[in-house]
Amino acid sequence: MESQKCTAESIMELINSLPIAEKAKLHSLFKDMRPATLDMEEYLTEQRFSGGRVCPICGGTHVRRNGRRKNGSQKFVCTDCNKNFSIRKNTIFNGTRKSLAVWMEYLNCMAEGLTIDQSAERCGITHYTSFMWRHKILDALGESSKDTELTGIVEADETFVPVSYKGGSKAFMNGAVGREPRGRGGESHTRGLSDEIVCVPCAIDRKGNAVSRIAKLGKCSTQAVQGVLGGHVHQGATLCTDEDSSYRRFAKDNGNTLVQIKGGKASVKGIYHIQHLNAYHSELKGFIAQFKGVSSKYLNNYLIWNNEVERQKASLAEKAESALRQIASVLFEVTCSALTKRPAIPILVKNQS
Repeated sequence: MESQKCTAESIMELINSLPIAEKAKLHSLFKDMRPATLDMEEYLTEQRFSGGRVCPICGGTHVRRNGRRKNGSQKFVCTDCNKNFSIRKNTIFNGTRKSLAVWMEYLNCMAEGLTIDQSAERCGITHYTSFMWRHKILDALGESSKDTELTGIVEADETFVPVSYKGGSKAFMNGAVGREPRGRGGESHTRGLSDEIVCVPCAIDRKGNAVSRIAKLGKCSTQAVQGVLGGHVHQGATLCTDEDSSYRRFAKDNGNTLVQIKGGKASVKGIYHIQHLNAYHSELKGFIAQFKGVSSKYLNNYLIWNNEVERQKASLAEKAESALRQIASVLFEVTCSALTKRPAIPILVKNQS
């Protein structure tokens, strides 16, 4: 009899067929089998020095080994700037005492869409650490994806999200906001495109690459489109939008062919339409809704999460592994203090008075 090919899908089917008690035993077994050889230093060295040693401080390439620290980690010295550094320098792993296996488990939690507290419990970390890890990871993913380029037919349009000061109750207590707090997921107090909503220009190409970010409060503008999409839309791309005038100047300045669709969602000009973008907006709103309210302070990170992880056509494990490679390769470090001190609404363009 021909043997059945063993795949991840077939294994998952077998696991799902097990009684709850057996599933629990299997889960405990896998936790105990985490490879002790999954070494942070080795992994970061492999990812960051794959094309040769580069100094994370000055970018110089004259880097050599320079002994080891008391904990056994390798030290390096750059002969261009005479600075010593470890492989963790300028990464979000700098200063962490947790193993790479724990970080990998946390990325698995993010791929599964677990909450801050659920992720903390599974990884054996505190609520505060879980929150900070989430946003350090997303900040690093954002840095890694800052060179994303949209090519071919690029659909663009903005969406709007109510301003949220979730987690910032002191602002209301001190009267800094100037309005009563809105319940999670509630509508803004002012109708229309007011300063109680953030404008998020979005663009997506036919390969599925996406760019989105908070630009300003209220109605969209050419400056808002330029601030978010500038440097991301290839000069030879065809930009497909609705009839909003904000995109005309952008397309002209960026050297793009502009196709504007009359009549919104239902209109199509041959291969030109914005249906993929409309679907993207719907998926994005659904993704954000599962968090029961996202603070405007961290909304850009959730946009990155959606674009770089959630929308990948891959298994949960593959999404987590891809995210780990990205954050391990990028030279980027952010402190907990910097995360908490970022603006309540990180806008790129100030409203014109």
